[in-house]
Amino acid sequence: MEKYDIEIAGIAMTVKTDENEDFVNYVVGELDKRINEMTRHNLRCSKTEAALLCALEYNCDRARLEKKVKNLEAQVALYTANVNRLKTENAELKEKLGIG
Repeated sequence: MEKYDIEIAGIAMTVKTDENEDFVNYVVGELDKRINEMTRHNLRCSKTEAALLCALEYNCDRARLEKKVKNLEAQVALYTANVNRLKTENAELKEKLGIG
């Protein structure tokens, strides 16, 4: 686990993570940019409010992606079942035809 000194929206902190430095810098940069955009475009939005809005936004995105992953996993399971059924059917037809 690595320690990184980061700064988000002017707030410095140290984080520990298994992620590499490039990934940490990317994530920190994206969050810092998003918070700064929110506070710059809405002067009544504090950094704390912007951070909470970012957390809400990212959690909504995560929930949507989790739902999409579950749907894709269900599709893969259906496709796998169809492939297995077709393999069995193909083997039965080959046997009837005396092939292989």
